[in-house]
Amino acid sequence: MLRPKPPRAARRAELPRRAERERQRHRRPLRLTGLRMRLLAAFAAVALLTSAAVTGVSYVLTRQSLMVRINETSVQQFDAAVNQYKQQIDGSETTSSELQDLAIDLQSSGGNNWVLFKDQVRPATTNDTLTYEAVPAGLRAKARTGAVAWQRTKVNGQPFLILASSVQPRNVEVYDFVSLQPQQEDLNRLAQNSGIASAVAIAISLALGLLASRGVLLPLRRLGIAARRLGSGKLDTRVEVRGNDEVADVSRTFNETADALERSIAELRSLEASSRRFVADVSHELRTPLTAMTAVTDMLEEATDVGDESAPAAQLIVAETRRLARLVEDLMEVSRFDAGTAELRREEVDLVALVHGCLAARGWTGRVALNVPESMPVAVDQRRIDVIVANMVGNAVKHGGDGPVELSIGVHHQNLLLQVRDHGPGIPPDALEHIFERFYKADKARGRSEGSGLGLSIAYENAHIHGGELSGGNHPEGGAVFTLRLPLREPGDLT
Repeated sequence: MLRPKPPRAARRAELPRRAERERQRHRRPLRLTGLRMRLLAAFAAVALLTSAAVTGVSYVLTRQSLMVRINETSVQQFDAAVNQYKQQIDGSETTSSELQDLAIDLQSSGGNNWVLFKDQVRPATTNDTLTYEAVPAGLRAKARTGAVAWQRTKVNGQPFLILASSVQPRNVEVYDFVSLQPQQEDLNRLAQNSGIASAVAIAISLALGLLASRGVLLPLRRLGIAARRLGSGKLDTRVEVRGNDEVADVSRTFNETADALERSIAELRSLEASSRRFVADVSHELRTPLTAMTAVTDMLEEATDVGDESAPAAQLIVAETRRLARLVEDLMEVSRFDAGTAELRREEVDLVALVHGCLAARGWTGRVALNVPESMPVAVDQRRIDVIVANMVGNAVKHGGDGPVELSIGVHHQNLLLQVRDHGPGIPPDALEHIFERFYKADKARGRSEGSGLGLSIAYENAHIHGGELSGGNHPEGGAVFTLRLPLREPGDLT
């Protein structure tokens, strides 16, 4: 029998789990090439370029202004100090001791490190690390001219501004080493603060990018989920329209398309239901007169007083009536499958005995070579399995030519396999995907056949209602092969 529905409480408890599974199925991993990452990368790039430009320009302008100011101030102080001690330098003999005293006096007045030098006299310095040799050669040459010159350089890894000049006619070279370390530290702090400001700006831009991408991607994600739900058959799916932007226009278009699709599907379903009711009603109405006609044809077949001229006509009437009765039965079976009212009545049977009975009832025992075990207890619907085997073997006998028909039964991966093979021409390649369609004929020239054209489709539905499948194809060595695959069940399991 059909499996009973679960209790209503269990179905209600299943709803949240089903919704969560649907959300997990629709969730998409973060992709590096996705729209969200591209938007964030664009926002970060704009923020980085803007911060780099602003920071670079600010650093250059600040450094330039600071260096110009320190240069002007230092040159003025240097010139004033040199002029202050010019007379003292001119009036002295400029010995080493005198130069040392002058250097100390200059340092006390200017606060910097001074170096004094005269030809053939040892240079005087106020700092042993800042010597005459630390002065660049080009600056020395400018100093000997008597003009005030300056140059920024590094001494022992520290930045200095070296001011140079000479006092004539004594030709005493005067050098002043002004440390730029405080200014360099200020510039370093400026660069560090600018970097922090750039990082903060990039973080803010990323946050704004996330908000902007959420505003764009969330409606698109809703559209994607709605499209998947619509594609899975939930035709009442609609999306909420918010705003008047382009995404809202797409949402409205989606809803209009969904409305049109729902109306079209409803019309098609109505037409399909009408056609199914028509087939079921016609089959039911034909069944009563066909029952009477079958009884009359049976009597006509058994009559012995039919003349020789009337005998072929009587046999034709008998055959066509039986064929019409089979067609009506097949149509009624198809209508039950379409309406979902087909029932599965499992019984404990021996599949091997069931196959023997099916072949014997149809006179195929001598045509079919069996490769089956002695017995195979199964829990199946006996009538439906008989229909499947009859259609599989009948198709092989009809289209397999004069070659033998082979039927085998086995077990593979917890599945019961029943296979029927013939040695005929096989199935045309263009017909392989249509062999289980209703009223399909592989040979288009054959306008009329002995069967109803519904046998394989009914067999396919009977296999499906058992939870299995029926497949067909061509054998590598020639001929057609049909395989019935059913999940194994214990003989006592009749659910």
